[in-house]
Amino acid sequence: MNNFVVITTLSDRFKQSYRKAIHDANSGGTFKLPADIERSRDDHNRYLEQLKESGKLFCAGPFDDFESALLIFQNTPEEEVRRIMAEEPHTKNGFFTNWEVREWHHRF
Repeated sequence: MNNFVVITTLSDRFKQSYRKAIHDANSGGTFKLPADIERSRDDHNRYLEQLKESGKLFCAGPFDDFESALLIFQNTPEEEVRRIMAEEPHTKNGFFTNWEVREWHHRF
């Protein structure tokens, strides 16, 4: 079975909120996100943990600039990866504005 990489684009509001929260935390304040983003993040993390435990998700995380994120699926058919992404909380809540599925060959 094949492996797939998903590259997502994050919404402007999501990016700005994260950057502000990180800046505030680095400046001695607290890391605080808007309530809807916080709820989506909690649901997103639970969803990804379930996928990781099932063996479908190899790893996932945002790029350093918070413009986009990367998810790597293993031994999961492309149709299922697309279904998983359509049901992903950040997709459903509008924080993943676009995503691209590409086949990936894990060599090492």
